[in-house]
Amino acid sequence: MKSLDSKLLKRFDKESDLCLITGACGFVGSHLVDTLVSQGIPVRATDLPNATRKYLPSSKKLEFIPVDLTHPQEVKGLLKGVTKIFHPAGIFRFSAPAKLLYKVNVEGTTNLLSTALSENISHFVNWSTAMVYGTLQYTPADEKHPIKPEDPYSESKWVQEQLALSYFEENGLPVSILRPTAIYGPRSIYGTANAIIALVNGKIFGIPGSGKTVQHHVHVNDVIRAAIFMSGTKNTKGEIFNIADDTPITIEESFRIVTKLIDKKSPKFHIPKWIVNLYGHLDRVWSKLLGKTSLFEKTSLKLIFSDHIFDNTKLKSLGFQYIIPSFEVGIEATLRWYKQQGYIEF
Repeated sequence: MKSLDSKLLKRFDKESDLCLITGACGFVGSHLVDTLVSQGIPVRATDLPNATRKYLPSSKKLEFIPVDLTHPQEVKGLLKGVTKIFHPAGIFRFSAPAKLLYKVNVEGTTNLLSTALSENISHFVNWSTAMVYGTLQYTPADEKHPIKPEDPYSESKWVQEQLALSYFEENGLPVSILRPTAIYGPRSIYGTANAIIALVNGKIFGIPGSGKTVQHHVHVNDVIRAAIFMSGTKNTKGEIFNIADDTPITIEESFRIVTKLIDKKSPKFHIPKWIVNLYGHLDRVWSKLLGKTSLFEKTSLKLIFSDHIFDNTKLKSLGFQYIIPSFEVGIEATLRWYKQQGYIEF
């Protein structure tokens, strides 16, 4: 996405705003950088010094400062003159060590929040995850659903949320929280991307379980549009918002959509849950011995055997609209990108 509608553009003053985007070289961060810079909005982007910058555009409106957010002294100079902070940076990997997740997702955010207090920040948009709800007690789950993280990643994001909101409640820092569900789109090579790539490349031979469990997705373009919308809407300060498209679908239906687009037959055979879990366990053990990360992480497998449907009406009630309302609408361009990059063939 290279353009914003006029209503979203009104949330910025090109003469006075300077937007900080963390994790700028990553999947979500790079799309956000692209979008704002293409509209002439000044951006200060940051990521680790060794992060690949291949997605960052060349523009006079873009300044890149490499920083490790876990180092407080580096963060101090990063925020000078910044008016809006978009903070998608963090470790998103279910199998990452708990200590590392806490150091980056919690301590890194602490450094950013504490430094922001000394700057004239009009809005701080913090990325969390719908995974903080854990196994859903009811669907669609709204923002009042009980919180029960079930893995170290989700736990770190829940602590991060509480931390960010405490800065709003105790210090008046204008913070908003996004809880996106499974994000997909070009440049994504983890999470939902793993399943899509494996399916297209013929490495998924059957439908896990009944295939009738319902999953909720959201395209990266709508995630960044939601963040931009929140950054200029007063009623979003101190609030949490689910970010999910308008059309949750079954796993079986998602397989059908993808295979139809690549002109292949969708798997018909159903693989029992116990076989999926056993295979995943063996793959994790084998991957660990080889020093690799398994594609069948325990949390990822658990997700496919229970419904994950989220209520997205809270943000929509403030006037936000999704431009990619369903997985079926958004996946075609994503598949083309995977093909261009050599991840898939069809």
